[in-house]
Amino acid sequence: MCVGVVIWARMSNNEDTNGSNLNSEEKKTMETMQFSKAEEVLKEGVDYKAVIKTNYGDITIDLLEKETPVAVNNFVFLAQQHYYDGVTFHRVHKGFVIQSGDRTGTGRGGPGYQFANEINQRGYSTYSVGMANAGPDTNGSQFFITTGTIAPLNIQALDNGGYVLFGEVTDGFEVVDAIENVDVDGERPISDIIISEVEILENS
Repeated sequence: MCVGVVIWARMSNNEDTNGSNLNSEEKKTMETMQFSKAEEVLKEGVDYKAVIKTNYGDITIDLLEKETPVAVNNFVFLAQQHYYDGVTFHRVHKGFVIQSGDRTGTGRGGPGYQFANEINQRGYSTYSVGMANAGPDTNGSQFFITTGTIAPLNIQALDNGGYVLFGEVTDGFEVVDAIENVDVDGERPISDIIISEVEILENS
């Protein structure tokens, strides 16, 4: 059981969005995609989905634009800017989450800005998609997907309002499972799990 480890911001790794703790190469990687804020890109009356394309297969996500519009807008904006192209899943915690969204691959990178938490009445479950952060209102680009084997106590820990739930996996469950079960050194995959792109689908 991992409930004592799970909780807090081990999910978050976004604590240094200005890159002050990164080495020169990591800073260069992060600085190629820095913004002052996410532009407003969501269209009224449109249902959004995202397809995360990886070297392990595709993961389709139903984005919850009505429930957490700020987080969804942020994710869609970054995807449209190709921010996630070439980014790895840098953290795999079996029985908990797989995590991505950091262009440096260190767990310390971000898009140059942060945004506030949103309250979502929907609770976390298996294959939920949430924002990783370093504490309240420090959301950026990093996100996680809960695994199919996440323990109930760990779901309860995520339901404390600290992590914005902004999507649910609707297809590609086997891809999440495969990523969860890769060989790791600690929580870092030994072989790279790479996002080639995040495709945004609009249905009006």
